[in-house]
Amino acid sequence: MTPQTKTCSRTGELLPSPNDPTMPADRARIAVMVLEDDAGTRNALGALFNGSPGFVCTGLHATARDALSRIPAEKPDVILVDLHLPGMSGVEFLRACRLRHPRIQLVVLTIHDAPEYVFPALQAGATGYLVKGIPPARLLEAVVEVAAGGSWMSGQIARQVLNALQAPPARARELATLTGRELEVLESLSGGLRYEEIAGRLGVSARTVNTHLQRIYRKLHVHSAAGAVAKLLQSPRPPPRLN
Repeated sequence: MTPQTKTCSRTGELLPSPNDPTMPADRARIAVMVLEDDAGTRNALGALFNGSPGFVCTGLHATARDALSRIPAEKPDVILVDLHLPGMSGVEFLRACRLRHPRIQLVVLTIHDAPEYVFPALQAGATGYLVKGIPPARLLEAVVEVAAGGSWMSGQIARQVLNALQAPPARARELATLTGRELEVLESLSGGLRYEEIAGRLGVSARTVNTHLQRIYRKLHVHSAAGAVAKLLQSPRPPPRLN
């Protein structure tokens, strides 16, 4: 990280360096917040950023609510977000942070690379999606690029996104088999609502919501709510239809 400029290993383009002397003093370092529930990983990430020229770790947090409360004081440029968190989930954090702090760049760093995790995170506002095990130098490069307004995805994640863009018709046909009420349930679920909240919104019982979900799973050929939501987010929306 000592050169004044960096070259993106994927595109060959020059990336702005946080050590560039032409940058304003208040932008000399990229401020990174870490949201990770595993203490060992959390501390290792903090040490990486604090030990790398051009970066500073503004805070280490184990829960989404704690991180949200500290954003105004810590003023991060980039937040690394694990998806599996106690209490508020990583996706819920992404959505809340994007709403409250739209200029902060959000990068997912997780063990999960399945579509049911990837697409909800991107839909919620992540500008980067990295799989744990990424080499430290590549992680630093990703943070630099995202802080400069770009985006970064691990190779297998980028392939998933490309595949989703190249093959939407079949997914759209699957969604078209849903009734209007089933689509309402699925869209409510994709918005982060829990079963009881969906029931209250639709004026039905939680048992009825569960019945709709079982039918949705069969029609979409999935086995979980996460899988159904992933198909919704990967697909163009079908025209509205009546029950």
